[in-house]
Amino acid sequence: MIIDHVRHAGWTVNSWLVAGREEGRGLIIDTGADPPKILEMVRRHGVSIEAIVCTHRHYDHTAGNEFLARNLGCPVVAHPAERVQMKGPTEAVDAGHTWRFSSWSAEVIPLPGHTEGQIGIYVRDVGVWTADTLFKNSVGGTLAPGHGTFEQLRSSIMDQILSLPSETTIYPGHGETTTVSHERERNPFVRVWREVDKPSTRPGRYEGKRVTIEVWAKDYDGGHKAQVRFLDDSVQIVPGSRVQKVTL
Repeated sequence: MIIDHVRHAGWTVNSWLVAGREEGRGLIIDTGADPPKILEMVRRHGVSIEAIVCTHRHYDHTAGNEFLARNLGCPVVAHPAERVQMKGPTEAVDAGHTWRFSSWSAEVIPLPGHTEGQIGIYVRDVGVWTADTLFKNSVGGTLAPGHGTFEQLRSSIMDQILSLPSETTIYPGHGETTTVSHERERNPFVRVWREVDKPSTRPGRYEGKRVTIEVWAKDYDGGHKAQVRFLDDSVQIVPGSRVQKVTL
């Protein structure tokens, strides 16, 4: 297999190429890193692209859609809930859609939460592309534009991603690769969800609202991500930069 990527220096977003080495065909997953560099990567490997897969609507993952579709002569595909919010022509794909190649296949898996229609790609015995749902030692936020719910995000991670074989490589939308086994054991959010660790009870404020900070962890960009519980008992994953810790 050919697995390569381009990373945007500012957004730290990853645009992935996954292709069969012998047949020379594959997919691009997200296009926001640096469109000309993505095109150069594809040409360097000498592969043809069957589709550009947009995991979700956010601009840092879709910026190169039109440029790359025009230069690669391939369709842009996205979940129906995401494509209506995106510029340029797209085709709809939903969970279970599979691209079949000579010796491998790539399946669309549902990963709602960070956005309502977020999808990932699973290639058996190779890895899973998790978009902005799961990062190394962190998780996606649940209050971004077009967001789903915390419960959806947790289910996407626990039931879709971490139910895969332990040795499965995770290729995230931002930051470094990781594995299912690492995230099961080391991810601070997952450890709380698995009841290995107890949630914190530290008080704080999110945009002026009183919250309990249940998880505080390093994020992929060097900042922090937090799981907070509001007074109405709802839970959200939010950027640490928008959380004020309260000293009693």
